Formats: sequence, structure tokens, C-alpha cells
Amino acid sequence: MKKSIIFLFILGVFILSVGGGFAASISNSCSLQVSLVNQDPYPAVQGDTVKLLFQVSNVQNPDCNGAYFRLDPGYAFSLTQNDSVRILQGSTYTQNYNNNWAIPYTLNVNNGAPDGEASITAYYSPGSGSPTSSQGLLSQTFNVSIQNSRASFEVYVQNYDSLTNTLTFEILNTANVDAKAVTMEIPEQNNIQMKGSNVNIVGDLGSNEYTTADFSLVPTSGKINLTLSYTDIAGVRRSVNETVNYDSKFFQSTASNSNSGSAATWVVIVAIAILIGYWFYRRQKRKKALQERRMRSIK
Repeated sequence: MKKSIIFLFILGVFILSVGGGFAASISNSCSLQVSLVNQDPYPAVQGDTVKLLFQVSNVQNPDCNGAYFRLDPGYAFSLTQNDSVRILQGSTYTQNYNNNWAIPYTLNVNNGAPDGEASITAYYSPGSGSPTSSQGLLSQTFNVSIQNSRASFEVYVQNYDSLTNTLTFEILNTANVDAKAVTMEIPEQNNIQMKGSNVNIVGDLGSNEYTTADFSLVPTSGKINLTLSYTDIAGVRRSVNETVNYDSKFFQSTASNSNSGSAATWVVIVAIAILIGYWFYRRQKRKKALQERRMRSIK
């Protein structure tokens, strides 16, 4: 009886040692390598989404028998869908001779994520089964670049010339990033009568820089709605809506000066014309008198 128990104990130890050695040989021969191969856009922007592409190498090894992959987005990101886990059945060796496993993710960039590098962690292991716990999983941490590339603007009415119907806006880029290919558009609205194009190409506007934009129009007092479009540092075309207040009373003196200046100009022109006409009249009169005296002297 005792000999049977001892025999069974020795047999069990042998099986466990052989099985452990076999598993270890598989684990050693299946060496998965994970890398982050692409981030779009780069850098990511708070409040937007970012696409990440991971690559798992060595999955063509039949000893791996597939692979398990899970992404922990960390504090700066969240998954657009509940799809953090990906499982590869078998190997990629027979799948179009692709020796790598490409795993795409789309993440939301949280509004509170700070500028700089944010960490995400990938957990993975060989085999196509889902682990019951994190024990035995391999892990690797990657950095995703984040920078607030959104520009912000302040817009003011600088001047209105009623003589030429020119309204001048002043535009200030208050963000810490540059804005490229800035355009300003005045949408159709009741208190604006456009006399020319409703779009003005402003150009590039650096951080904390300002410029002006002129529009030919006839405004009435009230709010003016504007649309500013620009290309951010990530190459994304964006648009923001701004509202400015136009009050005609602040530009009455300019209009009065323009009208008075115009009236004075016309007075000067008329006076000069009268003087020129009087000069020609006197000249013609003297010429006629001289001719009459010559005629009398001949007679």
C-alpha cells in the first residue's frame, strides 16, 4: 500500500516537472514583441480622437498558438467603444504571409489631459485564451504625445468709414499655438448689408499676434456673427464662431468728420472753379477791349 502511494507520488512529480518544462519551452520559444508604430494625429488634441496602431511581432511562431492583447488607456484617454481586448486565433503565418499582427485603436482624448506625454499600457500573452487574471501577462508602457493645437481668437470692431462703407475688424490670436491660413467669414444676417465679398483671407497668425481685416458693408447697431477658419499645427482644418458688437455711436464722429471733410473739399473745388472762370472771363474781356481799340486806331 505504501509502495503504491510512493509510486503515485513520484509519478505525479514527474508529470508536473515534464509538463512545466514543456510549457517553459513553449514560453521561451514564443517571444512576443509589441510596438506602437503610428499615432494620428501627432500630437493628439484634447477633446478629439486619436488613432493608435500597435504591432505584435513573432505571432507567426506556431508555438505561440495565437495571442492575447488588452489596452489600458490610462487617465488621459478613454475607449470610443468597449473593445480593449483583442484575441488572435492561431498564428499569422498563413494569413497572406503577414508575420505581424496589426491592432488599431481609436481613443478619445480627455479634455482634462495635460500637454505633454501621456502613458498607456498594453497587456499581452501568447495563446488564444482569455486570462482569468493579470498574473502571467506581459506588459509594456507607451507614451502618446498630446498638445493643445486649437487656436482661440478675440475680435473687435476697430473702425467704420461711412464714406467708403469699410468696416475694419481687429483679430488677436490668444492661444499658445500658431494658426495658419486664417480666413474670416461674415455669414448672412439681418443687420449687415454686404457691398463686397463676405470672406477675407487673413493669412498666418502667430501666437499673441494680431492683424486687421476690412469688409465692404453697411452695418446697423447690434451683434455681428463671424466665422474664423484656420489650420492647426496638426494640419487639421478647424472653424470657430465669434460674435462682436457694433455700436454706430462710437463712429459718428468719424462719419461727421468724413462728411465735413467732404463738404469742405467740395467748397474748395467750387471756389477754385469760380476763380478760374472769373480769370477766363476777365482775360476774354481784356482781349475783346484790346481788339476794339485796335479797330478804332485803324479807322
